[in-house]
Amino acid sequence: MATDGTNINSWVYRGDGNACLAVGNVVSKQVYLLMKVKDRLSSDERHADAKRTVQNDVGYGRFVMRPLIGAQFVPVGEVVCVPEDFLSQIEEKMREYRSSRRLSEKLDPAGFAVRLPDACKLPTVDSCGQGPVVCVELKPKTGFLPEIGTIPDVHAVRRSVCRYCMQQCLKLCHGKIKERSQYCPLDLFSGTASRMIYAIKALVQNPQNNFKVFQDGNLICSDSIENHQQPLQDCLTALFAGENKDIDCTGDSGAQTNDLLVDRFSELLFKVLVYPADDSNGCYGSTPPSTLPECCAESTCKAQMQGGSPHGLVPGSVLFNILHTQQLDVLDIEGIYPLYQRLVSHLETHPEDRGRWCLEGPYDNAQWTMTHSAVEKCRDNIQSMESVVMLVKAFLVSLTAKDCSIMVTIQRVENDADVMLPVVTDSIGNKFMFNIQVVDTKPKPLHRIQKYFSLNKDIVQAYVRTIGDK
Repeated sequence: MATDGTNINSWVYRGDGNACLAVGNVVSKQVYLLMKVKDRLSSDERHADAKRTVQNDVGYGRFVMRPLIGAQFVPVGEVVCVPEDFLSQIEEKMREYRSSRRLSEKLDPAGFAVRLPDACKLPTVDSCGQGPVVCVELKPKTGFLPEIGTIPDVHAVRRSVCRYCMQQCLKLCHGKIKERSQYCPLDLFSGTASRMIYAIKALVQNPQNNFKVFQDGNLICSDSIENHQQPLQDCLTALFAGENKDIDCTGDSGAQTNDLLVDRFSELLFKVLVYPADDSNGCYGSTPPSTLPECCAESTCKAQMQGGSPHGLVPGSVLFNILHTQQLDVLDIEGIYPLYQRLVSHLETHPEDRGRWCLEGPYDNAQWTMTHSAVEKCRDNIQSMESVVMLVKAFLVSLTAKDCSIMVTIQRVENDADVMLPVVTDSIGNKFMFNIQVVDTKPKPLHRIQKYFSLNKDIVQAYVRTIGDK
């Protein structure tokens, strides 16, 4: 059993999802994803299911998502087992940090967990580091519009408005948000500096579930924290100035206003997100495609209306690799849904094929190897059930890429320091070392397609109602 042999006080809250609770260990610099109890399963079934789930999560991240997004971005998890009394202590300690709707979700006493490096910490301790270690968790969502030919006329609005911007209307109708965000994923994935910086600023202003900031491992900015602007301003002041009062934090002799700090922080994050850290070919094979920036009709970014750079994202950057993994979805939900229905119907009469096609794992085989060229060939041959299976799998992989999170960890360094991590320079010449991890790379179950299809209809209907009321 593994709990790093440390005191319960060494554990801190990291996040809370549908399937697991994430806690970090400040001593070992590791994060544990602790599985939650699934309803309607007996004790024996739950034990077997929990073990299979964590093994599949680790295998999927290692053998499917890592080759696509990049080995230096996607960490390899490890399956561990923790004692039941440790889980009880964790539940009690983390109670004050969890949202009220999550408190009824109990940890699985089977004790299986996934252990990962703590993305809130830099992987190396460098004596040249100055000021706080700041980690940003960014959930970018879908960065492209579906092909026009895949969208029926009844949903024509989807040809010009991205899913994220439309879904803001649905969330507003359901009372999940108080106001619509100015963030648009198409701006972030555009590769155009002004649009990307605008998108990052929009996330800072209205984080929702897409943006969090940690300072030295402690969450200081998120949608769940009221009045987070002051802690964020204090954090950014420390990041850019630290104890050196001679450093100009604003690029101006005036006061360090929040807006100026956010401007500088957004520019710094932009430089990290377009840093070409990866030389692998990922899912696009030996010839990377040229991606032109797309525009969303709901974006409020003026730079989008002015055109901006026609070049798109830097090949090998983390956003580039995530976008092209998302684009394994070549048929959109409206095109894949009929194929999903065919597959479900086939499995009802041939249940043995579920295992033959490894639809629920294991993932360490060629059946889950994804390239755009292979997926395009299947699109041209959808009469074949084997092609249907590949297209459905590609869609599920794209869903993971559309829902993943980017963890960017930054610390200022001495300008003449020689450090092992990559370094970017901010607008006034100060240097920052950084590390990037892509997390939340779990497999999406086959039945998720039904839910995604139904939600897609709800999103479009809510958006059409909203713009019709204007």
